[in-house]
Amino acid sequence: DDVDELAGREFMPVIERIVSVSSYATPSTWEVDTGRGRTRLVLKGEEDIRRLAPPALLIADSHGINFLIRDRQALDPQSRRFLDRFL
Repeated sequence: DDVDELAGREFMPVIERIVSVSSYATPSTWEVDTGRGRTRLVLKGEEDIRRLAPPALLIADSHGINFLIRDRQALDPQSRRFLDRFL
């Protein structure tokens, strides 16, 4: 599907879990687990979270790297709570 094609076409880590967020105000540093391991991203503003075809989301960090959440409903409850604060 389009989401898989997007992820395959460019370097796009897939977020599997949101471990922590530094603040509920932006800019905010997120620690996330991806398919490629744990990393940090800086979210400059809520507008950097884009809704794709439901239930997918695309998060652009301050360096212009796009992170994909394939299914926000499939995330663990803590990850969904963090995410819901920004949506």
